[in-house]
Amino acid sequence: MKRNTVVSLGAARILICVFGGFAVAWALFTFPIFWRQSAIEQLEKHIIAGDPFKSNALAPLKPVLDALEQEKWGRPTVLGRAAVIDLRILEQAFVSYNQNEIDRLMKETDEAIRTSLANSPADPFLWLVLFWLENTKNGFNRAHLKYLQMSYFLGPNEGWISVKRNRFALAIFSALPSNIAEDAVSEFARLVDSGFLAESADILVGPGWSIRDTLLPRLKDVDEVNRKAFAKIVYRRGYDVSVPGIERPDWRPWH
Repeated sequence: MKRNTVVSLGAARILICVFGGFAVAWALFTFPIFWRQSAIEQLEKHIIAGDPFKSNALAPLKPVLDALEQEKWGRPTVLGRAAVIDLRILEQAFVSYNQNEIDRLMKETDEAIRTSLANSPADPFLWLVLFWLENTKNGFNRAHLKYLQMSYFLGPNEGWISVKRNRFALAIFSALPSNIAEDAVSEFARLVDSGFLAESADILVGPGWSIRDTLLPRLKDVDEVNRKAFAKIVYRRGYDVSVPGIERPDWRPWH
């Protein structure tokens, strides 16, 4: 009996050692992966917040992003965040006007976006980026509008996405089918109502200027405080427009 007990205890100790060794090995293997993923998540938050980065400051991260996108253990949300950083690196390349670098990064970003969507097809920002990439690479094609439509369907009220999406949508407003056009106009009003006032003013006097007579009347139901603040920004920039329910300034010759 004692001998059987000793054997059982010995076997238990061996199993504990084996599983303990496995746990240590697993931790050593996975810790660098999860550390990189955590760093990517933090960096993506800064990018979404609009924090500035010096030109080429993110370029050294490209090998890390590429490795992360190839890892089988990468979480879908992290892959999406890596794609956001890929996009910012590409945007910085456009500033440098290095065509060879732009072509390479566009190809890699496209691959990263599609990989991310394969893992997380419900991400509205990735669909928006895919829409932008396809139009940038190949020129506008109505077939690409399905990506924009998916972005609206999956994330109609996400402010930081809406700011970028509204710019793209209003820039091609005349080419939009009626349902997406309505989404874009409603989105503009929601941006003002949500307090994205400077961003909304930029959109109005930029890609939305040609359809201002369509956009501005939709602000009638926006919170009055935000309407006033929005109008003040637009008026200060020298634009004489009619914001519903807001008194226009006295435009004198020296304005």
